Amino acid sequence: MSDVEPILEVKNLWKSFKLSTGEVVQALRDVSFKVYPGEIVGIIGRSGAGKTTLLRILRGVESFDGGVVRIAGTTLTPKSSFREIQEVRDKTAIHLQRSFALWAETTKENLMLRLMALETGDETAGLPPEDDPDYKRYEEEAMRLLKLVGLEHKAEQAALTLSGGEKQRLILARQLAARPKVLLLDEPLTMVAPEQKRENIEVIRRIHRELGMTTLLVSHMPHIHEELSERLIWLDEGRIRKEGDVREIIDEFLGELEPPAPLPPLKEKKPLFKLEKVGKRYYHYTLKKLFEITNVDLVVHRGEILGVIGPSGVGKTVLMRILAGIELPNEGRVLYYEDGRQIDLTHLGIRSALVRRNIGILHQEFGLTHHAKVEDIIKGRKKFKELTEEDMKKLMERFELTETQLDFVLRLADMPSGVRSEILDELEISEDEILEIYAAIPQVDLDINEVLSIFEFMGLTPKILGRRAYELSGGEKIRVALAVELAAHPSLLILDEPFGDLDPITARKVSNIIKDINKTYGTSFAIVSHDRELLASTTHRIVLIKEGVLREDVSEEELRNI
Repeated sequence: MSDVEPILEVKNLWKSFKLSTGEVVQALRDVSFKVYPGEIVGIIGRSGAGKTTLLRILRGVESFDGGVVRIAGTTLTPKSSFREIQEVRDKTAIHLQRSFALWAETTKENLMLRLMALETGDETAGLPPEDDPDYKRYEEEAMRLLKLVGLEHKAEQAALTLSGGEKQRLILARQLAARPKVLLLDEPLTMVAPEQKRENIEVIRRIHRELGMTTLLVSHMPHIHEELSERLIWLDEGRIRKEGDVREIIDEFLGELEPPAPLPPLKEKKPLFKLEKVGKRYYHYTLKKLFEITNVDLVVHRGEILGVIGPSGVGKTVLMRILAGIELPNEGRVLYYEDGRQIDLTHLGIRSALVRRNIGILHQEFGLTHHAKVEDIIKGRKKFKELTEEDMKKLMERFELTETQLDFVLRLADMPSGVRSEILDELEISEDEILEIYAAIPQVDLDINEVLSIFEFMGLTPKILGRRAYELSGGEKIRVALAVELAAHPSLLILDEPFGDLDPITARKVSNIIKDINKTYGTSFAIVSHDRELLASTTHRIVLIKEGVLREDVSEEELRNI
């Protein structure tokens, strides 16, 4: 392409971050490359290699220390004016890793609000009346974009009820609404089921084919680059290690994969938790049933690593929340076995609250408090897990709560913040009231040596304890989130899609860490994952949830076809 001008050129780009600890981290080092009009260029690299930082600079939302960036005729330097930065933002669109920020309105209305905001600068004002010409204009353009990303049949469905893969496509459509010159995709297929990965790959391909969209595609998934990227850039510790042929670079990248650790044997099958005849139904606001789980019987044994797999939207996440005791089934029991006794977690009260201290859960949409230090995040989580019966009674007395009310409030603490907010809104309870109760829970001391030993397990440096959550890379965040849960010594640790954000090398490392933790501490795990191969090498057995039914007798062929 020597006769064609590049639409994107990066020359000698440098970027460093000064962390809150005073430490300086060199994120990008002398990075140079070109992208030509209509190309799909891939960027691969391990977690923390600088991929997201690079895309944020190209989007104009991150400053840099040295070098030059040229995008569609606009040049950026470290001293660029706001006008030049705004020009770059107008010419680019970005799909951020783990981005699920959507309005509660329908899929179509989410796009219409975005289109309106592009004209008016305000996405919160509400759409014009349906008989207004602007409404019809926004609606027609929204339906065109939904068709482009394969979501026209979901136009009237509430956006928040879409599956993970569908949400990704809706967010992509919102970015395309701005008609960018360059599309920046940061891990657009994480947290997506295999069948939807195929659909989303086809959507990106269709966008490229129909719009001729120049695309810079960041992904740690080799097969995504094999399907889409025309050439590949390997970013390693902030430097370009290699650029060129996709297959050649992938082979070299995967050469750093460590071998799978042996799975510790499950010596005896003693029950730890049991789901007994559990049923759960979820409805859309139109009263259309979204999914139903029926008559589920499942035992998690002491010391077992259990895998849970199934298509998107069948209720795997909800089932894990039921197992954790933070969501109640419509029918059935959740039993914890302790010293020959059975304790039913579906009955709210102090006894259930004490049992749930033994359960850790890492949600698919986990979040670390943005500005909090990692050390404080661990302390904050640990204090919930070290609550004594006496502590609970003092809280009940201070806030005039019944056992049932206190247990409900404590269960809310284990829920993802978005789910918790929805519940509180529905009950018309102020979040400040709940936070006041949480603030009254006694603080605990942290055994730093113990925490550092967990960090060593997770491949984290001691320096990370003093960092703020926003200073962590995507791969560091998932490992810190795991370390936060492990610091509370759970008997059962529930992990919902723990591998989705990780490159293959780090994912294999985390898989080996899980087995090492299981061997060392005897911790039981329940792991939900779409990664069939990684799940098979990490777990003692795999159960399948499909069409509302849980099955334990799953053939290899069935697993391959999920």
